[in-house]
Amino acid sequence: MFSHIMVPIDLRMPPSVAKAMKVAAEQAKLHRAKISLVHVTMEQIKEGKTDGKAGAQLQDLTDKLAAETGCEVEAVPVHSVDTVAEINGILSQTAAELGVDLVVMGTHMPSILDYVFSSHASHLVLHSDASVFVVR
Repeated sequence: MFSHIMVPIDLRMPPSVAKAMKVAAEQAKLHRAKISLVHVTMEQIKEGKTDGKAGAQLQDLTDKLAAETGCEVEAVPVHSVDTVAEINGILSQTAAELGVDLVVMGTHMPSILDYVFSSHASHLVLHSDASVFVVR
């Protein structure tokens, strides 16, 4: 049913992101799907890898998830000048460029601000051709 799963990653690893990674792993094993861990960062990217500590963290997560699932897992760092302002557009564009058919992402419980400003998950639901699995 799904052949390519994208998981947006916040390397601070809030509980919802860790939970989303578990859901993505289960779906990947079930469907033998490829997983792309997407990390939007202001750090420089060279040869497809983020410089410094963030790059090492992303690669460790990638290696760990590949070992757990037996599936192909890739790290996809994406550079942004302003992650807060650009993240919604970047995630939508990256999902399209990668050709994913499922996005699994963690989100927080809604707050009063979510009625004024939508969450990243709700933006993807509205603007992506892929199915979006939102994990709390």
